[in-house]
Amino acid sequence: MAFAITQTCCADASCVSVCPVNCIHPTPDEPDFGTTDMLYVDPDTCIDCGACADACPVDAIFPTGALTGPLAAYPEINAEYYAERDVLAEATVAPNFHRWAPPSFARILPSDFAPLDVAVVGTGPAGMYAVEDLLLHTNSRVTLIDRLADAGGLVRYGVAPDHPSTKKIGETFARFHDHPRLHLRLGVEAGPELAARHDAVIWAVGATEARPLGIPGEDLPGSLPAASVVGWYNGHPDLEPDAVDLSAERVVVVGTGNVALDVARILTADPATLAGTSLAP
Repeated sequence: MAFAITQTCCADASCVSVCPVNCIHPTPDEPDFGTTDMLYVDPDTCIDCGACADACPVDAIFPTGALTGPLAAYPEINAEYYAERDVLAEATVAPNFHRWAPPSFARILPSDFAPLDVAVVGTGPAGMYAVEDLLLHTNSRVTLIDRLADAGGLVRYGVAPDHPSTKKIGETFARFHDHPRLHLRLGVEAGPELAARHDAVIWAVGATEARPLGIPGEDLPGSLPAASVVGWYNGHPDLEPDAVDLSAERVVVVGTGNVALDVARILTADPATLAGTSLAP
C-alpha cells in the first residue's frame, strides 16, 4: 500500500531527502519545486517504507488505505501529478539515487574565518527557516528577535486553530530556541541599531499591513481585512477581543483562497467542533 501526501503539506522537502526510491516530487532541484501547492508521492514507485511519514514535520503523509472522509481524494491527487510524466525515463541514474545537483562551493572561507553575528527579526516560518540554515550550515551566532511575547509568527497567529497538524511545525522550529549559538529575545522592538551591532540582519517580519483592494466602502465600519479576522480568532495581542462584531447574521467574504476559506469555515462552524482547539475565547 503506497503513501500519499495530503493538504497540510508544508513542502519543506524533509520527506524527499529520506525517500530511498526517489518517489516524491518535485524535488528541490526540479523546476516545479516551489510552484506546486504540495509535494506528491508516485504510487507506482513507492515501496511503502513509511520513511516520509516519519520525517514529515506536519503529519501530512499517510498510507492511502487510512485516508477517509475529506482526505480520501488525496491518493488520486498524488497519482494525477504523475499521469503525464515518466519519472524513470526522466531519471539519468537508477531511481534509488536522487538526481540532485552536486554541491557547489562558490565561496571558499579561510579556516580561521570568525563566526558571524546575525540578527533574525521574526519568529515565523521565514525567520525560523533562516535560523535553521544558519545554525546547521554555518558557525554563526544568531540573535532571534520578535516584538511579541510569544514566538511563532504566522504558525501561532495565522494558521486556523482547527488545523493542529499544520501548527505542529512550530514544535520543529522551537527546538532551535535552546540552541547554544542562539539568543532568543521576545517582546523586543527591533530597529536600525541592529545593523551596527551585527554582521548581518535578516528581516523576516512579513506584511505588516493589509493591501487595500480599492473597493468603494472598504473603509466603512464592519469591513475588515482577513489578517485582522485571523489574528482575532487566534488571539493576536494586537487585537481586542471585540475586534470582530459578531452581532450581524450575514457576512460577505471576498476571495476564495485558503485564508478566505479558513475565515468562512470558522465563522460557520458549530462551536462544539472548535472545543479543545487553540481558538481564542
